[in-house]
Amino acid sequence: MRAEGGQPRSSVLQRVVAHPAVWSVPVMVLLVFAAMPFNDGFYEFWVNYDPQGDAQQHEWISTKRIFRYTSGVLCGQLLALLTGAALARRHAHVTALMVAVPLAVVLAGVTFVVAYPLAQSGEGSYFTTAPLDDPVLVRVLVRELAAYPLYVAAGVGLGVLLGGLARRGRWLLLALLVAVWCAATLNGLLQDDEFNAPYWLLWTAPPIAAGAAIALAALSIDVWTQPPVLMGDWGRSASAALLISAAAYALGLNLLGGMAERRRRQRRTAGTGTSSSESAHRPNPGSLGGA
Repeated sequence: MRAEGGQPRSSVLQRVVAHPAVWSVPVMVLLVFAAMPFNDGFYEFWVNYDPQGDAQQHEWISTKRIFRYTSGVLCGQLLALLTGAALARRHAHVTALMVAVPLAVVLAGVTFVVAYPLAQSGEGSYFTTAPLDDPVLVRVLVRELAAYPLYVAAGVGLGVLLGGLARRGRWLLLALLVAVWCAATLNGLLQDDEFNAPYWLLWTAPPIAAGAAIALAALSIDVWTQPPVLMGDWGRSASAALLISAAAYALGLNLLGGMAERRRRQRRTAGTGTSSSESAHRPNPGSLGGA
């Protein structure tokens, strides 16, 4: 069977399924489900395996709540970046951006729609206020999701910038990027009470800022002192740094990508012109002048 235009239907179907706008949505759903168990056990594994007393118990339950409702957002930000890079391989630069930004909004919506009922189903009756009435939770969730369009735009710029590399080189760089990204995100998630790394990292490494914003939204009080003391700002600075730094990377990578694309186009044009000139001046053995 052939579709219109003479292409086999199987080939058309493969191209549709392989498009980032198609596969990114189910991948986002799977990432939310996969992240939920990690978020459930984060506090006991990384922070305090045996919370004692009212203050530690409250911190444990509050941390679990924030982590559950933000389940998948950190994975989704990385997915948005990779999706943008994939779109840059399929479309022209401007077209890729026009497709990428609405797609990122869809991915952000999918993250929230899938995570919210999952988190709500396991919340229990400890809290007397609804999740969306919690200003700290709402702020960190909105800002984390707002980073999706910025990341996908940065991914488009990155994809255009790497367009001149060989396929193997691109895959190696992307694999290295994913590894560094995961390490940076975990570094941010392990912040407790306040940001304990060099402050400039918040503004230069968005994954660190994203992880720290979620962690400090729940872990800004030192519960080991009597009475407990507020140390952090509930992730406010980290989430602001996330958006500003992600926007800066999106702008910078797209500018660099556009410059690299123009340079590659100029080299191709120059190469074509040189080849045409050499062909025009090469003697024709069949002409009178070459006899």
